[in-house]
Amino acid sequence: MFRDFPEGTVHMAAVDSSGPPNRPFVAAHIEGHFFIGPDNGLLSLISEQPPHGVHRLPAPEVATTFPEKVLFPKAALALAKEQDLAQVGIPYEEGLRRLIDRKAKANRQLILGAVIQVDHYGNLITNINQQDFDILSKNKSYTVKFGRERMPRVQQYFQESDPGDCFLVFNSLGLLQIGINQGNASELLGLNYDSPVSIEFHGGE
Repeated sequence: MFRDFPEGTVHMAAVDSSGPPNRPFVAAHIEGHFFIGPDNGLLSLISEQPPHGVHRLPAPEVATTFPEKVLFPKAALALAKEQDLAQVGIPYEEGLRRLIDRKAKANRQLILGAVIQVDHYGNLITNINQQDFDILSKNKSYTVKFGRERMPRVQQYFQESDPGDCFLVFNSLGLLQIGINQGNASELLGLNYDSPVSIEFHGGE
């Protein structure tokens, strides 16, 4: 998670950055860290705390099919040196786009969540966070349920699964992600935005 890095760290995220041509790229200051990415809702999932500031990056000076490669390194370098959003763009008055406002529900036996985003590769990102999971799964076995699938463990890396197999990992934002190695999980599992995902815990105290 980003909190494992020192404050002032600059993080870049180009996940699912394709979209409408007028979708802006932004830099945000959140919990002492800087984040650069498209305003597609991803940055709203980073923290429950509101950003201290959001600035819009300028459009590339030259037309390109990969604006992230042009804009992100330049903005990241400026932020790393100056630690000031004003160095990379103008205030973004619209505020960050939010993907979803609701949280997963949890008790000692169960976490009830849902898919909140399907990325460009068909991976399913849920609103189940790692912090809740780590607390509730301590000294317990568990079963993750989604669609017709039942899986007994969350992996550390998706490479632990064979090609064509389903995997569960917590992504860099600390959110449970469901995918298929070398496949499109959304299409193959028949799941999409708002599809339910749950974790049942067994044993323990």
